[in-house]
Amino acid sequence: MRGMLLAEWTKFRSVRSTPILAAAIVVMSGVFGWMFGNVGATRYLEGTVQEQLEFVPLHAGTRGILLVQLLVAGLGVLVATSEYNFGTMRASAAAAGRRERLPVVKSVLVVLVVLPVGLVSALAVFLTSQTTLAMAGAPRAWFGDPMVIRFLLLTPVVLALLALFGLALGFLLRGTAAAANVSTAFLLIPALSEIAPAVHSFVVVYWPNAAGFQAMAMVEASRLGIWAGLGLLLAFVATMLTATLVRFRTRDV
Repeated sequence: MRGMLLAEWTKFRSVRSTPILAAAIVVMSGVFGWMFGNVGATRYLEGTVQEQLEFVPLHAGTRGILLVQLLVAGLGVLVATSEYNFGTMRASAAAAGRRERLPVVKSVLVVLVVLPVGLVSALAVFLTSQTTLAMAGAPRAWFGDPMVIRFLLLTPVVLALLALFGLALGFLLRGTAAAANVSTAFLLIPALSEIAPAVHSFVVVYWPNAAGFQAMAMVEASRLGIWAGLGLLLAFVATMLTATLVRFRTRDV
């Protein structure tokens, strides 16, 4: 298993798009933090007294994670589909001995890569957003706040699970464009559900990535706690990975 993991790490570094995307996730986290920090500061300074009293700096500044999740899922997609794109999947599956070992090892690699990337991204979006809020004269959140600690600790976990979701889609759909488009559409459904009021209240609570964001303390009115939110997202990702293993084992690569 260790040898396979080292081989997968070599593939990850060798395909130019994957390390570039991993670096872009961190950079764009800082950019999104600055952007949403400015938006939050403007809303605070131009808001009514009641709106200012209800202002939550952490929620206002860290909304960039809603966009970062798309890049993270895309990274998971690329880890799988790059093998199909270069025609090496059959050789990799043969080298694994038991075919189902390959998705398992790739899943481990994705987690080992995304956890540190997610932590740095969480710090980047937090520091840039809160610094921007403070410089504009709006309230800021800082490290002593329990909600901040919760955000920083759980963001890497949620992002790693979303990367595994992207990996599963990559294996199931076998194409970068198809898997990336499906993952983007799926992850944006909570944000777009306002156009369908009949399902909006359900989607913003129980949709897998929405549940994960509630665990991270990223939403103002959370109906799910830490464990319920993480559990729902974990169950969804586990189902996707199980389907991936079954499909990969039973069909031609």
